[in-house]
Amino acid sequence: MVRWYLARYHGTPWDTGTARMFMAPNLVGHFAITEGAYTRGDPDALFKLLVATAMFQKRSDQQIMRVLRGIDEGDTRDLTDLARLRRRAAAGGCDALDSTTSLRELCDLTKDGGRGVCRYRPEATCHLRRHTELLKRYGHFGKVPSSIALAIKEAGARDLAVLRASVLNTAKSPEDTTARLKDALCRAWRVSEKISSMFLSLVAVPDLCPGVAPPWQEGLDWTQVVVVDSNVDLFLRAIGYPGPRTYEARRQFVRALARRVDLAELKPDLSPYNPRLVQQAFYLFMSTLNRREGPVDCYDGTPETCSRCPSELRGICPRRVT
Repeated sequence: MVRWYLARYHGTPWDTGTARMFMAPNLVGHFAITEGAYTRGDPDALFKLLVATAMFQKRSDQQIMRVLRGIDEGDTRDLTDLARLRRRAAAGGCDALDSTTSLRELCDLTKDGGRGVCRYRPEATCHLRRHTELLKRYGHFGKVPSSIALAIKEAGARDLAVLRASVLNTAKSPEDTTARLKDALCRAWRVSEKISSMFLSLVAVPDLCPGVAPPWQEGLDWTQVVVVDSNVDLFLRAIGYPGPRTYEARRQFVRALARRVDLAELKPDLSPYNPRLVQQAFYLFMSTLNRREGPVDCYDGTPETCSRCPSELRGICPRRVT
């Protein structure tokens, strides 16, 4: 499966879920960041990347990319300007915007006929109503950008660059740095271990985007970072993973599998051990909708094309199973 991924997807514009995808306006619209801002670790660009990453949950990647492309430039700025989000929270006059805790426990944001509705302070003017309409997700999803901004503030940081520097200065080890950054991000509404791992993999794991150096690689133990999503779960079920089903157990199982794959042997310029890259192969192989979009894929190939795959892959390939 890793050979299949490296031959067809690695380093291409269709390698969904890598930093390269978030640099492509044709894929994510005005949420796209420049390669220069990314490699510099520009905190404004990384905050935009984090907000966009948080969208990728409970819906297909292709659907989320359509939503992102449908948000105009001004509204994208409104959703991804960290300083503005903090100012609006402070000036809103609503105690639900005081902290991530109050936003989680007090704010009762929902939708009615597609319009954002607040059932906690319905008389108040609140930017979260507009945000939940723009993001086209659950009624409460408009909390996400402001909650991420508050989470960074509660970690004692002005922005993501300061947050990273602060953790690097106080953590006991690269593994501790990785864990503490995950914990800080997970304070935000709807930022789970999966979403925090997605973001950290985008900014810290090497080799996902050939020729582009991730800005946070130094000081983190990036081998700890694995993203377990529904497609990875499909792979785990297909190979008979016995459990347990906790995120941590599945993460460690994928890391153990990755130790059996010498990536440098398959592609000499890669790090020998990179669980996130191996996991990317699992994810893309099982991603039916993403594979249909990719012109490099064999998803719509002929039976002769399929016959060139090992029988183990043919047995779990979504094209053949469905």
